[in-house]
Amino acid sequence: MKSKELDGAPRVIAPRLLLSCRLTISLACLFTSFAAIVMTINLSMAIVCMNKRSKQLDRTDGINSTNSSSGYFESNSTCSEDLNTVQEKEMYLDKPAQGMLLGALYYGVVAVQLLVGWLCDKFGKYKLQMALGSSVLAIASFASPVILESAGVPYYFALRIVKGVGMSFAISSMLPMLTRWTTNQEQGLLVGIASAGIGLANSVTYPISGLLCQHGGWKAIFYFGGACGTVATLFIVCLVYDGPAKHPRVDAEEKQYLLSFQLQSEISTKRRIIPWAKMLRSIPVWSVVVTNFFFFAVVKGIVLNLPIFVRDVLDFTVTENGIFSAMPLIAALLLHLLVGPIFDYVRTHNKYTPTTVRKIFHIVGTLIPGALMFVSSQLSSEYKYFIISLITISYSLTEFAVMGGFGYAMIDLAPDYLGILQGINKTISLAPGFITPLIVSALTPDGSSEEWQHVFILFGALYVLSCLVFVTCGSAQQQSWGKAIKNDTVSGLNDSSKSCNNFA
Repeated sequence: MKSKELDGAPRVIAPRLLLSCRLTISLACLFTSFAAIVMTINLSMAIVCMNKRSKQLDRTDGINSTNSSSGYFESNSTCSEDLNTVQEKEMYLDKPAQGMLLGALYYGVVAVQLLVGWLCDKFGKYKLQMALGSSVLAIASFASPVILESAGVPYYFALRIVKGVGMSFAISSMLPMLTRWTTNQEQGLLVGIASAGIGLANSVTYPISGLLCQHGGWKAIFYFGGACGTVATLFIVCLVYDGPAKHPRVDAEEKQYLLSFQLQSEISTKRRIIPWAKMLRSIPVWSVVVTNFFFFAVVKGIVLNLPIFVRDVLDFTVTENGIFSAMPLIAALLLHLLVGPIFDYVRTHNKYTPTTVRKIFHIVGTLIPGALMFVSSQLSSEYKYFIISLITISYSLTEFAVMGGFGYAMIDLAPDYLGILQGINKTISLAPGFITPLIVSALTPDGSSEEWQHVFILFGALYVLSCLVFVTCGSAQQQSWGKAIKNDTVSGLNDSSKSCNNFA
């Protein structure tokens, strides 16, 4: 491998990225995360599609369904007959059901986060976990219309929990795997590409769902998600491998480059001592967890509830709803692809400490969005285009916090225990996924503009809290217990040669 001098220190030059295995892995992760998010957030637009005639329905109804809706559009029926037909043929979810179902996903997500992290750190098998998670999501997506029509809300609530479990296995095993395929020189770029699928899904799901609703009905929204999940599973099976040592087609130069940065690949996972006490007493670790709790509450609250807010307050059509609901997510995706390389550039030039860099990025990604949320809360629906613009700017700037702030600080703190730390982090910090929809539904029983003002004030306060916690307590300095090789070295080096191939 070639190297060059950078500030007096040798630096290995990375092999070409185009057509490399590490780029292929990142792109496969991109589509997997894309499919997983499509299959989980599409319910928001499905609700809008189901309830598009809600002004004609009694809002005290829970859910009404039959096997067909063709009679709804018969133009030669009387008014009373039309209303009865609507109630029989159209799906309708009231506000409590909406909040319960939107949040149900995160019961499953939270329940298995620690398990997924432990499995990643103990056994690896990232490919297997991703494939299982993606296939479960696909099957559940195809089954969603049948469950909703035939069984109703309680059974679909259970199915959403299963989807949450599938999403955890599909997405949460990616980052530990990517640590085997990235280096400090390319971490921001490759992890950014892999996680761009989330932003891409957030961006296109609502417009596509709006078109599917218009031309194919609400069922088509779920079938599209299931198709994406099926393709993602095929990509995982054919393209993803747990590490360079296990990839049958990796170039020798690329393999040497990756393994030269990953001494941990020489360590047996069975010999690893997990420093649970030090993890649980670490202030930097808890700063990330608490920060993520507040941050996730607001960003997920926006993603899940924006189509409903647009319908309740801004009074757009279903198709317009899909387009305007996607604008913040599209802007976030574009910024997502820029922030990662910018972060790499700033960090590798060593002008500031890693902790300082992450805190600067974090402030930009939380404090400014919080201020814009407060401004949005004071605007009436007459300024609906300005409101969408403010939400777009606010949400897109959060990518600074995700890509350069607290979002990947766990990699810096303890790279060899990333799976477990992410499990702890997400078990706690993803809890707002099922809490926030319930709170928003309770705050907006009538969907009035005044009720939604309280929601945006809440979102702004959560942004500010997430800023304060990480700025005061956060760190990007590797912890003394963060490298498992130190524990293994103390235990003895005699068996190290026997374990070279046990970890990838």
